[in-house]
Amino acid sequence: MKCLAAAAMGVSLLTVLSSKANSVTVQELGVSPCEIVNITSSTLGTANVYAGINNLLVNGLATPSFCIDPFHWSASGSQAYNTEALSLSPKNPGGPMGTGKATEIEQLWAKYYSASMSPQNAAGLQVAIWEVVGSTTPTDPNYFKVNGSDYGASLMLTWVNNNPGAATANLLAVTGPGQDYVIPVPDGGTTLMLLGEALCGLFIIRRKLCLS
Repeated sequence: MKCLAAAAMGVSLLTVLSSKANSVTVQELGVSPCEIVNITSSTLGTANVYAGINNLLVNGLATPSFCIDPFHWSASGSQAYNTEALSLSPKNPGGPMGTGKATEIEQLWAKYYSASMSPQNAAGLQVAIWEVVGSTTPTDPNYFKVNGSDYGASLMLTWVNNNPGAATANLLAVTGPGQDYVIPVPDGGTTLMLLGEALCGLFIIRRKLCLS
């Protein structure tokens, strides 16, 4: 019965996400695996945050994600979100990332994401995604900087810059009252099983940036 219920939930989520513009409920459960990094952003100032796989419930289904919004604190509890094309997020402070940056994130995910990745690699991929979204210009509304170790993010970004034709993952953004996230689009039983594998070692902190 549990397997049947999970399959039905997965089909429901697949139907919603495939249309790419629908309302979903999102609850952040915690970040694991992860590392703590020190960041500076245009809206949050300088803070220590958790960087890694951000474990969500999307319409009740355990879903791995990464934060694409290092400009807002996350919202606690179950929240009303919308799915949309990755290129359309985040909405603010400086507007959506556009297709070029969205493609880079899809390439980074396809190359480096694994449900069993180490805390260091998970942190590196998260930082790399933040650096794709953010700007290095201090006066830019989307200014973002990592202070100290980037856990290999610079090497990941060098790879994506040197491989513009690399394979891409099938991803969507979920946008709402807290942070915006990037999630995989379920494509059948294999992906649905992988979604569950990332849900481990979870904890909840009320006020966090991909958990901080």
